Amino acid sequence: MAIIGFNIKKILVERKKLVRGEVKVNTKMNITDVKKQPVKITKGKDVLSFDFDFAIFYKGVADHIGGVADIIFEGNVLYLTDPKDTTQILDAWKKKEIPADVRIRILNTILAKCNIKALVLEEDLGLPPHIPLPRFQEKGKKEEKPKKK
Repeated sequence: MAIIGFNIKKILVERKKLVRGEVKVNTKMNITDVKKQPVKITKGKDVLSFDFDFAIFYKGVADHIGGVADIIFEGNVLYLTDPKDTTQILDAWKKKEIPADVRIRILNTILAKCNIKALVLEEDLGLPPHIPLPRFQEKGKKEEKPKKK
């Protein structure tokens, strides 16, 4: 049905080393739990809480020991649903599955909210952005793609 809340419970940001040379960035996102959340203002509807963690790991390509930085978010997304759908979603979660339409909504919400916060934190820590940002190019100059033989 609808996303009615997004809460961050924990943010861990750590730059372990100065960024030197090429950096490899990996992201990881998990839904860690799904449970019914008692909310009194949603008469006739249920609210499900989808707990998540979202992490960004920076590692120097030339670095063989440890990483350069980590950004980790933990929180939950509140999802308003019909009681009949609640049962279906919670039954699927017992097998660590979530119906595709619900899963996509939840994951897109997590990405949208956490990516924005991560970009601000990356700038504060002097880290390169973990996602490509739009850039202007001089008119007529395009990056050449390797030709296939």
